[in-house]
Amino acid sequence: MEKDQTLKNAMNEWARVTEDREMLMTYEVNQEFQVDETLTLKKAEKQGKKRAIKRVALRMLQKGMDNQTISELTELTEEEIEQIRK
Repeated sequence: MEKDQTLKNAMNEWARVTEDREMLMTYEVNQEFQVDETLTLKKAEKQGKKRAIKRVALRMLQKGMDNQTISELTELTEEEIEQIRK
């Protein structure tokens, strides 16, 4: 029952927003901002994970592990490993 009321409230709010052109534009800009922000955060997270993997690969190189083994364990390419080695 509570879900029905929540849905009804959301539909009423949407109807109110779409009636006011300025409010609708504000809503759309806000939605775009939220999408951009989410994509930026996901990109930053991915870059952070990649950096962490490269740090682990560097430690593996320092321990004398070969490129092929490091590549298998970290999923880095051998070219990426060579760049870390430099």
